[in-house]
Parts: sequence; C-alpha cells; structure tokens
Amino acid sequence: MSDLHRSFRRTGPHDIADIAQAAPHPRRDLVAITATLRGEPDDEPRRQVVLVDAAGTLRPVLPGASTTSPVWSPTGDRLCVLAAEAVVLVDLDGAEIARSPELGGTPELARWAADGRRLALVVAESGAHVSDVWGSGTVGGAATETWRPMVLPHSGGRRRLVVWEISGGTRALTTLNTWEVDWLGNDLVAVVSDCAGEGAWYDARLVRVSPSGEVSELHEERFQLARPTGSPDGRHWSALTGIASDRDLLAGALLVGRDGHPAAVVPTAEVHVTEHRWVAPGTALVIGHRGLDTVVGTVTVESGAWTELWSGTATTARYQPELGGLDHAGRPVLVLEQHDMPPTLVRIGAAGEREVLLSSAGPGTESVRAAVGTTRAVTWSAPDGLHLQGLLDLPRGDAPYPLVVHPHGGPVGAYQDGWIGRDLHTTTLVARGYAVFRPNPRGSAGRGAVFAEAVLGDMGGADVQDIESGIDQLVTDGVVDPERVGILGQSYGAFLACWMPCLSDRYRASVSRSPCTDWVSFHLTTNIAPFDDLFLSGDLWDPESQYWTRNPLMHHAANRTPTLLTAGVQDLATPANQAQQMYRPLAERHVPAAFALYPEEGHGVEAPLALTDVCARTVAWFERFMPVTP
Repeated sequence: MSDLHRSFRRTGPHDIADIAQAAPHPRRDLVAITATLRGEPDDEPRRQVVLVDAAGTLRPVLPGASTTSPVWSPTGDRLCVLAAEAVVLVDLDGAEIARSPELGGTPELARWAADGRRLALVVAESGAHVSDVWGSGTVGGAATETWRPMVLPHSGGRRRLVVWEISGGTRALTTLNTWEVDWLGNDLVAVVSDCAGEGAWYDARLVRVSPSGEVSELHEERFQLARPTGSPDGRHWSALTGIASDRDLLAGALLVGRDGHPAAVVPTAEVHVTEHRWVAPGTALVIGHRGLDTVVGTVTVESGAWTELWSGTATTARYQPELGGLDHAGRPVLVLEQHDMPPTLVRIGAAGEREVLLSSAGPGTESVRAAVGTTRAVTWSAPDGLHLQGLLDLPRGDAPYPLVVHPHGGPVGAYQDGWIGRDLHTTTLVARGYAVFRPNPRGSAGRGAVFAEAVLGDMGGADVQDIESGIDQLVTDGVVDPERVGILGQSYGAFLACWMPCLSDRYRASVSRSPCTDWVSFHLTTNIAPFDDLFLSGDLWDPESQYWTRNPLMHHAANRTPTLLTAGVQDLATPANQAQQMYRPLAERHVPAAFALYPEEGHGVEAPLALTDVCARTVAWFERFMPVTP
C-alpha cells in the first residue's frame, strides 16, 4: 500500500499537489493562488503563494518561504501574504516591499482598508486552539516547549485584533478574542468572544470596533456567525449565519445590516452560502451549494435581485476560505474540482464555459484515475418521504459490490463531488474493489437552514434512518451485496460508525476514526463542550437524556460488529480516550476489536506515513471481515 500511495502523490509540472485560495487581480489578467508543493512523493508538502498570468506563466511569491492567503490591495499595486510570523507585502513580480513589525504570534487573516494604507490582522498567540476542521491541537504545536502543561480554564492563546499602519507600527484594538474581521468604512466589523478556547466560538457575537478601540454590539445570533464583511462604501455589514458543527465549517444564510436598520437575511436563490464578499456598493458575490451543485451568483441587497453566474456539479474545496472571486471583467475565477478532476484554477465565461488557467494534474492524478472506477450522484427517499442525495463511488468490475458506508463529519457537513484523490480512505477502498456510499442525510449542509437544523436534538435518530434507507435502495437496485456492508467514519461519522451497529446487525465491519463514543465523558474532556449542549437534548446527568440514550458506550452490549478504532494524541476535540474506552468493552465481550493511537496526529491523520498506515489498517479490517471475493 505504501507504493500505491506514493504513486498517488507524484506531482506534475511545477510540483503542484493542490491549489487553493484564488485571488483575481482587480485590474489585470493575473491571479494569486496558494499552491501546495511537493517535489518527491515522500517530501513534506509546502504551501507557497504563486502568481498566475493569462499565459499560464507562474511566478512564486517570496521563493523558498512558506506563504498563504493572498489578498490584493484595493488598487492592485500590492499583494498581502501571510508568512509564519509576519505579514508581507509584495509587488506584481512577487518581490518583497514591506514586512510587518513583530506580531507576537501567527497571522491568520489580513484585510485591507479602503485607503490601502492599513491592514486589519487576526494574530493567534502560541497555544491558541486550532479548529478540528484543520486537525485540532494548538497553534505552535511542537514549536512550543513540550514541558508546558495544559491549564484550565483556558486563558492564554488568544486571537488578537491588530491594525498595521503600513507606514508605521502595529496596535491592538481590543482585548476581546477575535475570530474574524473586516473593515466597515473606517471602523471594523468582527466576530468576537470574551474567552479564547475553541468552545467560545459557538457563542461568538458580531461587533463594531472603532479606530480608538471602542466596541459596540452589532448583532447576536441564535446559532453561529462567520465571514464578517463590510461593503466598499462602508454602508453595509454582512456575515453568514446558521447552525454549525465546527469553526470554519459554516454554511448558512447571508445576513446583512446597516445603521438605523435591523439586520435581515437576504434571499440567495436557495443557495446555502459558504463564502461571500462585496463586489460593489450594495452588491455581494455569493458562493455556496444548492444540493450537490456548487453555485456562484451576485445579489443586490436592497432589492434582492439575484444573478446566477455559474452552477455545476464540480465543486470548490469546502473548507478553504477565499474560494475565488470576480476578475476585472466580472468573470468568476475559482478553484474547482470533481471526482475525476484534481483542483484546477478556472475562469468562467458568460456562457458558462470554463477556461483552465492552472491544473494540479500530474502522474499521481493518472495513478488515482487508473485505480478507481466511477462516481455518480444517487437519490432516494427516507421513510417519511424526504428526498435525499448522496454520492456513490464504484470500483471496476460488476455488481453487486461489497459496500462501505461513509457518513460525513459534522453532523452539519456535506459531501460534494470533489476530487476523489483528496480522500485516500475512499480512494484506497475503491481501488481494492469496494463501493463507497457517501450520503447527505438530514442535518447536512447545502439544503438550507430547515434541513440542517433537522439534526438538532436528534443526532443518531432520523439521520440514521435516512442512511439505512439509502443502503436499502442500493440493495434493491442490485448494486450492493446485502451480506457485505460495512461502515467507516471520522468525527461525527465515527460516532455513527459506533452507534449504527448498536441499532442494526447488518454491518459486517466498522472503522471509527476520531470518534465520540460517550457523550458524558466527551463533554467533560473536549475543548468544544458547547457542541453537545447545542446538538443534544436533555441534561448531562439525566440518564433519560440523549447524553445517555444516544450513547454508543452505554449501548455497547448491542454491538456485535468487528470494530477498528483510531485516534490522535493531539486531538482536543474528540480526545483519544473516546476511541480507547469503546475498544475495551468490545474486546472484553470478545467482539473483534482493535485500537490504533497516533502520537503525532490530531483530529484525523494527515502525515503521509501515518495516513498510509491507517488506510492499510482500514482496508485490512474490511478485507478480513467482508472480503471483496466472498
């Protein structure tokens, strides 16, 4: 398997393994991107901002340095990029022209003021929590002194709002923990919380911050807020609002406000918005999902007029901020991918045609394509008649196939038709002859607030029935062998991989990666305790509450499915004890069980050697208990 994965990691021209964070120039045919570079298959990947012109010529920014998050100045004469300990300004050739003073932390976000003379920054101090979307753990990681204890309550590791006067120094504007920020005229609009721990984000609020640091409340939402943005003329502020499982995973509605008027949701043609920005006074660009489709459009906030610029089954990389924008001619420039297309920088014409500006394709891409079969959208009806969608990855060969059900994380996450090589677990299973079913049950993003909120107070309830009915449909259609069905999941999907075998004996094998297996101990040890407060009903100590009744550990006696559990030592979101404590009672009841603990990993496994190891264990587990050849 090591050789297979090495073949998947081979890069092509310019050593580009991935493309993200597209920033089109406001006046020229020039796009700044963040490329992930890897020379040899076993090299550590490195991120580098690169300039791509109309001819496809690449110019690296600050060659040799690790840089991300390109943002053009209002006039386009300078580009701002984030380096490890500084914010750097470069010219159109990618050469450095200015560097921020010492920031005392890691810059995570930078936004230009309209005058081009100031930048608003979010700076994460060492020890600040990392969202589990990005692997959990803390900013600084191994770079911090290893002897230092983790102390509760969490007081250090804050995210500071800093303004850099480019001709002068920097100054912090507020002591509030600042998650995201943008300019609102001469003021700032920010998502903030009083505390700094990851759990504080769930109750964050929207504020206005004056140049002198005076803070006034703008808006407090029922659920979560993300992506605060100010219009170019300073009249409107906006943000995304909705139910979210994790920071940086919010898909929701577009909320817009201005002085003297209450904030209101602006209709976006049923698009569940993942990214937006102002492209003109009163007009916002919207990127998001409508079911399995990705949609790009603009909306005039006063009239609600919607203009759809593009929609299609290809998708943007969901977790990446700065998904793209409009170029100087008003054409969308995006990084798109699909099951058979690796991340590709494209410009979309008036008729919807896609012009490829840069592709990450290479020998590894061809190896992936040669190893797997096809991916197709599937639809079915839940027991209550609700229309549902998902993706089905099929291997080469004839049906019926052994099936691995792969619920997504969240629960408010979603599968889109992205590059299959991005998920090595799915890729490897399909290459070995397994079909993989990736359902979007109720509670998933992409179908609006009502659909997403349906999982509140019902995790492991109707969403389980949604998934089970999807499996039944695949069996009825003759695609799946009902005697060879397994389940695989990470995070919330890992909870389901432990919970669903408690409810049904159809599963021949289960692999649960970074799971929650006991909501009681989860609440007491996780760094995101507000998560279960939000999604579960009842009191933590009430045996009749969902903390106990929807608890895989409390129902382990009903689970007879051979189960492999994995976890990372650095995971603060679903601590490793969650996997380990499920392993013990299964093993003591002589249910085949195994537990793998990865000392250098967090919420999920990312390092190449560790990833190959967990994929090998996963495939071996399914081949042992539900082999491709019966």
